[in-house]
Amino acid sequence: MIKFKQLENTALKLGITDRTGGVSQGVYGGMNTNFYIAEQFEKACEDIKIAIDQLGLTGKIIIATRQTHSSNILYIDDHTDFKAFQAFDVSKTALRGYELYSVLDTDGLMTARTDLILMTFYADCVPLFLYDKQNHAVSIVHSGWRGTSNKIGARAIQMMKSRFGTKSDHLVAGIGQSAGQCCYEVDEPVRQRFLQTFKTSQVDDFMTFKGGDKYMIDLKMANKLIFIENHIAQEAVEIVAECTICQHERFHSHRHAAGGKRGSMSQICQLMPLK
Repeated sequence: MIKFKQLENTALKLGITDRTGGVSQGVYGGMNTNFYIAEQFEKACEDIKIAIDQLGLTGKIIIATRQTHSSNILYIDDHTDFKAFQAFDVSKTALRGYELYSVLDTDGLMTARTDLILMTFYADCVPLFLYDKQNHAVSIVHSGWRGTSNKIGARAIQMMKSRFGTKSDHLVAGIGQSAGQCCYEVDEPVRQRFLQTFKTSQVDDFMTFKGGDKYMIDLKMANKLIFIENHIAQEAVEIVAECTICQHERFHSHRHAAGGKRGSMSQICQLMPLK
């Protein structure tokens, strides 16, 4: 499991799973948190429980995204009606005693509640988190090339400012393992999408011409630029260097998956009650 140094000794417990330490097998192994795959549901629940225990989380309500590469981020507070979410029966799984909910068409979660476990899913796309140390609030986000080109990270920052009164200098941010520029090839239409929201000089910094209409893209750098232009200090942004495609034996990778069959990693977190 990937953890961030700057969250040590904080009241936010957060990690990003990899393929180690779980019970799933084959293309889904060893750890797969994607409970949306029907035949893997029980194994995925067991892997989620393993991750929860590794992180020492105490919440019993799990809120998970059902992602569509949107820019939708759900704010969850004490008035949120969980009846609007899809509920899963986990009574016969390793998650018995928990409540498991899925939020449709959502790529980010945000809360200041301390009784919830939040989950987002990845297999080459970029995991992002934002932690407001002053207001004890968190946002976790799934940002693929579509989300990054639409600056979903900036949307999360603006929502935190609106909901919690967050100030940029109170934020620490993380960028997790994802497809690296070494392996992530995109085409000219993708470049044009980025040119609609980034300066040309910025796109040239994180996108390298390969030949024809192909480019190699560094989504981690693009998201770091988003954080910095929203006034988060550079030293407050921690980046996991690993490429999920290069290191597909350790990480689930959609682009490396044979026949599209693969598991998923999750960013999992809980704000712990302040003492």
